[in-house]
Amino acid sequence: MKSVKHILLSLVVFCCMATTMLAQAPSTIHVKLLNNKFKHVDLVNAYGKEAQTYLSADIVNDEFTVKPTLPNDIYRFSFDKDQFFLLVINPGETQDLVLNAEDLTQITSTAGSSSMSFVKKATDYNRYKKHVLDSLNEALQRDPVHKYWAKTAQSVNFFSQTVDDVDNYVKSAYMNVDSLNQLIQTYAPNGKVKGSNLDVFVQNANKQLKSLEMNYTPFANYQENVGKYYDFSKERLNGYGDFYYTLDNYLKEIEYRHGLAESSIGNVMKEVPALLSVRDSLMYNNLMSKKNKAMWANMVVSRLSDKLPEALASQGTYQSSIKNHQNGGSLLQASQEYARQALDHYQQAYNESDAYLNNKIKDAILENKSDIATLMFIDMFPREQNTTLHQEVFTALHNKYPNHLIVSDRWRVMNSSAGKTNVGAIAPELEFPNPDGKMLKLSDLRGKVVLVDFWASWCGPCRRENPNVRKIYSLYHDKGFEIFSVSLDRDGKAWKGAIEADKLVWPNHVSDLKQWQSEAAAIYGVRSIPATFLLDKEGRIVAKDLRGEALERAVKQLVEQQ
Repeated sequence: MKSVKHILLSLVVFCCMATTMLAQAPSTIHVKLLNNKFKHVDLVNAYGKEAQTYLSADIVNDEFTVKPTLPNDIYRFSFDKDQFFLLVINPGETQDLVLNAEDLTQITSTAGSSSMSFVKKATDYNRYKKHVLDSLNEALQRDPVHKYWAKTAQSVNFFSQTVDDVDNYVKSAYMNVDSLNQLIQTYAPNGKVKGSNLDVFVQNANKQLKSLEMNYTPFANYQENVGKYYDFSKERLNGYGDFYYTLDNYLKEIEYRHGLAESSIGNVMKEVPALLSVRDSLMYNNLMSKKNKAMWANMVVSRLSDKLPEALASQGTYQSSIKNHQNGGSLLQASQEYARQALDHYQQAYNESDAYLNNKIKDAILENKSDIATLMFIDMFPREQNTTLHQEVFTALHNKYPNHLIVSDRWRVMNSSAGKTNVGAIAPELEFPNPDGKMLKLSDLRGKVVLVDFWASWCGPCRRENPNVRKIYSLYHDKGFEIFSVSLDRDGKAWKGAIEADKLVWPNHVSDLKQWQSEAAAIYGVRSIPATFLLDKEGRIVAKDLRGEALERAVKQLVEQQ
């Protein structure tokens, strides 16, 4: 009679043989291609540093069949450059696939493989997400309210920028008028320019007149063409009376002050072209004698003496109009807000649909968490925001595929100190003595917003940050904020002294006084200090290494969510 030990050994050998046989069992994969444009296909590896082709087949009558002998993993049908289809092969399976050659992200149908049934379900959900987004974007582009306000915001923005530019030109033109007036008052107080001042007067008068013409010309062009390009009176929507009231006042004020400039500086400009033409003619014909200089200088004085002060009389009113009626920015913000409000309806619909479909995909992943096919979809959900999902999936995958290239690497990272303290992870437990030797546990603060702060008395940057940490504690402690300070000190006296000196009044101070051999630092993967981990009320890490105002903003946001 065989011993129990012999029977167990035989069972182990049999199981190992069965597993080996299963791994070597060929699979049969039959593929039909709709809208086919390919003639050949290669079965290759889906990942790895080097490409490896396992099988090749010709596509005949839009179909092909391959019978690979490969272990359970993700592979790739490569049809052409950048044209491929990902699939899962399970030894011994016979599966049928119908694919669309014009869109290899789509699985028309699949049979015979539970892995590919999961892939089709997740892929269909993902494709529907894109369909919803495209549909909502199309509807948004047709939405008359959104189109109106988006166009209005653009027009207001361009118009206000144009007005700002024009106002700058007009202000410069007023400065030119002022300079010409001072020039005449200085060198021609009695209505004529003295001979000894002719050269200075002629040179400066010519400079200011040319500059005045240069500054006034863009303004004149604006006045002539503004009505052609900007008309805010058409196609107004009902229900926005306040916006249009502000807009109309803004437009009236602009029209008023530009009317002032046109009537005042424009009156001076009536003389400028002729004065510059005479001066240029004398210069180009080499006729700038002293007599002609005097003639031109006195022409400037006689034609502009009365007009310049009259023009300057409106300068103060013009400046006040600019200062007191800066409504372009508020109108832009208002029109952008109306456009955003019209967008919100579509954004909310997308968010709800996206969340629903994401949850469907997550459910499908969890239902198939031990299937290697989940690797094709898990990274749709970043680990930082989906730590629990990643932990559950990679725990199941690691149990089944401990030596798989991707699985083993993700498992190692997920279970490293750094991986355990990624944003989104539940903060690892800390239990260490306080200055009085009493053991304090981080988990005892669950239900509070907590800052885990690694520091030391000998750390200069830590000590410089302490006043800010103290300030945040005083602002938000009563609203549910706590600090769990972990010291990397070796000298207990120095640690206690720093707590007192820096007025770190919160009660949760711990240390094992092992400096860089600190067990707490090892648990959290801390290699430099200061190092901080901000936890929400559920003990989940939501941010790392925040300082100053960034830390205060994050704490404020979390406590206000309580």
